[in-house]
Amino acid sequence: MFVLRRYETIFITHPELTEEDFSELQEKINSILTGFKGELIRLDDWGVRKLTYQIRKNTRGRFFLLDYVAGTDLIRELERNLRLSERVLRFQTVKIDDQVSPESLKALQEAAGAEKAKPADRSEPPAEIKVAEEPPQEGGEKA
Repeated sequence: MFVLRRYETIFITHPELTEEDFSELQEKINSILTGFKGELIRLDDWGVRKLTYQIRKNTRGRFFLLDYVAGTDLIRELERNLRLSERVLRFQTVKIDDQVSPESLKALQEAAGAEKAKPADRSEPPAEIKVAEEPPQEGGEKA
């Protein structure tokens, strides 16, 4: 029996990735997904962000989130291709759910589609974040 599991893969590409390069990478990912009977839930572009540390002499990277349902064979092939790609700086795959039924897969895909369709409501200012002050420490500095 073929067990489908839900995975998320976050990968970081070069910050100057062109649309042509991105479409080639996306086609490669889609061909792997279809070849191994996987289902794409969503592919989000998080944009260019500053990296905590340099990766291959880059201080910035373009982040992507790939959410999908697949078997374990697909994971090996996808990670192999990401590892071989010169465009990808880093990646990490995490298992989200052990078993996904076809009904829940349809619901996930519909929810992801509805999420992309609704515009972000930016009319409200972000809520303030309150930081608790640290109490004075006992036995402070000695003079």
